[in-house]
Amino acid sequence: MVAADRSRRRALALLFITANAGAWPLAAEPAVSQVSTITARDAGARYGQALGAVDVCYGSKITDKAHALSATYSANDQEAFKAQTAKIYNAWLKVKGCTDQGDPNTCKIVMDKSCLAAEGEIGASGSAIPGLVEFAKH
Repeated sequence: MVAADRSRRRALALLFITANAGAWPLAAEPAVSQVSTITARDAGARYGQALGAVDVCYGSKITDKAHALSATYSANDQEAFKAQTAKIYNAWLKVKGCTDQGDPNTCKIVMDKSCLAAEGEIGASGSAIPGLVEFAKH
């Protein structure tokens, strides 16, 4: 029973990490305020994060700034943008569909932490690309 519980927790932690993979700034990466200074892949990750946050985080709304991200890139960059958007958004869908019958609170914790991370990175005062999502007041 203990091993199964540990296995479930590892799987949920992996979901949390995967949902934010490529959507967290690296420690050495400076805060990005201009969309044009980041790669299409990184912008796609942030757009996927925004789409996922809107699906998972209560009271959140995507902004026009988020929708305008894809228009910034063309041709091959557009492909990289869309591929990364899909990857990150699919990870958020896994978080949204989380079920743990042994401890349902674990799923809620993963969702809450994912939403807090997204708010810190793409919310109004975000550290990566601010203003992609409007979050409900706490």
